[in-house]
Amino acid sequence: MADSRKSLDELETELVGLKIRLRRVEDFILAMPTPEDYIPQESLSDDGLVGRAIEVLKEYGNASASLLQRKLSIGYARAARLVDKLEEKGFIGPQEGSRPRKVLLNEDADDEKGTSDK
Repeated sequence: MADSRKSLDELETELVGLKIRLRRVEDFILAMPTPEDYIPQESLSDDGLVGRAIEVLKEYGNASASLLQRKLSIGYARAARLVDKLEEKGFIGPQEGSRPRKVLLNEDADDEKGTSDK
């Protein structure tokens, strides 16, 4: 009987150790950064790139992340966010497969970016 009691004590000790390790893993996971932590806050605001992107769209007549990447010298993620932002504001049309998006700019676009000649 003493042997079975000793092994039960060992199991209980092992269980306590596993619970402690599990708590550490949970704490580690909760402390991990989220994807939002990797997006610089300045890239979430209109930092002048929207205005420059609108100029590019007017010049080329279509919109795509790759066009903005090349002309604004930015990475894909930032260019894709710009495309999404421009679509939200109504400057470009929705995605149509792999084709570039249509530019829907009108005179209000100049007012939006703050460079109206009026």
